[in-house]
Amino acid sequence: MAEVRKRRGRIQLRLNTEERAALGMIVEQLSPQAGKVRRTVPVAYEDAELQAEYDRWVRPEIERGRGEDLEVIRGCLGSGEDVTSLSDDQALAWVRGLNLLRLTAGGLLGVEEDGWEQRAEESVRRSTEFRVLLALGLLQEELVSVLEG
Repeated sequence: MAEVRKRRGRIQLRLNTEERAALGMIVEQLSPQAGKVRRTVPVAYEDAELQAEYDRWVRPEIERGRGEDLEVIRGCLGSGEDVTSLSDDQALAWVRGLNLLRLTAGGLLGVEEDGWEQRAEESVRRSTEFRVLLALGLLQEELVSVLEG
């Protein structure tokens, strides 16, 4: 199981070979869908014209930042190391990247609000997307906990 802890002022992320491979596959499968899933597209205005302007000026910057966050994750996963030492900035990139992947997986499952998992049908609970969503959430939670501590 993935482990996150702080040692000598740096965050250490431990992922074994299988975990790195699985997470890498998740990143590659979900990241192309991120901008297509409604929950991952920020809506700033109800007015379509204003939203179009927002999308034109702001969305490229959002997408660039998301791409950079996912590249930090890919770089760590591609290192071949079981333990990766992360700066606070890199850990924050992981948190943001995992959040994007969670929103994407949740969007693919049709998640619209908090507390949905209690109402999810058994077929959804058995789905790969559901397990991915939970695993990403646990890793994100560990990173946030270490960052706060």
